[in-house]
Amino acid sequence: MIDSLDKTIDFASRSTFNAVVPCFLFLWLSTMVAAQTRSVQFGKRSSPQMHEGFTIPKHDILVAASEIGRLSTLSVVVGNRVKTGDIIGSLEDGVQNASVKIAIVQSQMTGELDAAKAEVELRLLWVQNLRQLSRDRMARPDELARAEADLKIAIAKHKVAEEEKVLRQLDLERRRMDLERRQIFAPMDGVIADVYHKPGEYITPGDPAVVRLLAIDKLYAVFNIPVEDARYIRENSMAKIYLRGAQITLDSRVSSVAPLIDGESGTVEVRFELDNAKRILLSGDRCTLTLLPSAAGATRSIPTRTAMDVR
Repeated sequence: MIDSLDKTIDFASRSTFNAVVPCFLFLWLSTMVAAQTRSVQFGKRSSPQMHEGFTIPKHDILVAASEIGRLSTLSVVVGNRVKTGDIIGSLEDGVQNASVKIAIVQSQMTGELDAAKAEVELRLLWVQNLRQLSRDRMARPDELARAEADLKIAIAKHKVAEEEKVLRQLDLERRRMDLERRQIFAPMDGVIADVYHKPGEYITPGDPAVVRLLAIDKLYAVFNIPVEDARYIRENSMAKIYLRGAQITLDSRVSSVAPLIDGESGTVEVRFELDNAKRILLSGDRCTLTLLPSAAGATRSIPTRTAMDVR
């Protein structure tokens, strides 16, 4: 009887052990798999990642006229290279030219100033004579007072004449600025990418752009990378970029990572700066990004751009 009871207890113990051990092993393995998954998800990238993008110029500018009017001349065509300050074109400026000529003549006028100066000298001489006569008691006090008052008036008129000359000089500068505003200058070094108006067309406030200017000494390779991959990217991280048009592969570094996630696409914009001093790269070229394994640490926290942010 006792032996039978011992055998029953021993069998029950072995059954319990056989049931508990597999459950324990299953829980342990599940924990290890989850830990490895988290380490892959939040740790370092171990394999290269490839993404598609395109190149854009460092600056893309619509060069507009400062004023409205009829376009008189256009000095560039598509493909021309310009430097900062080069004249791209000009508006009709006949009225402004005439105004400058008038202002030049007015700024050179000295007759009023010379007359005022002569008046001051005459009044001063008259006052000096009356003072001498007054000391000799040969002039009335009211005559001397009147002469001194006339001298002050003459000095004031001379000062007004000098101020008028300064104002005419300033007016000349303003007229020259008005004339200069009729010209269209290149704001920076670049290449003319498009021409929107021809000579004879009228430039209006609603359509002021005359040409499109691209600064292409440096280009940006732009990639919209899924947030799952973008979290591993850091500024100055190394990458390889293949440009299809140029058929070359360049080593580059991350120049900027957008601080927001685009809510519609779930991507983050990442830019790489490409040196184009030799002008062999073209804007708009399709390119492929290969992210190299990096020793990035903890993941970045990137906010999401919501519909309210977009509006």
